[in-house]
Amino acid sequence: MFNKLLLTDTSGNKSSTLTAFVVGFLIVNLKLLVSGMTVAGFAMSPFTGSEYSLAVAALGAIYVLRRSTGDNSKVKKK
Repeated sequence: MFNKLLLTDTSGNKSSTLTAFVVGFLIVNLKLLVSGMTVAGFAMSPFTGSEYSLAVAALGAIYVLRRSTGDNSKVKKK
């Protein structure tokens, strides 16, 4: 069932790394939207622009490193 939730990358394969990146990006953006707000009595801590950029850069770096060092046996060769 989990395999049905995975996103497909540019090579046409299911990618857990791409799915994790997208979910992480959505969570970071949600955190940015609710930062500094009070929701149901809970005060959300502020989230600065530098913290946001570091979080997105870390997600991107993990994705790029994982793609570049991953198993290339499934990649279609020309």
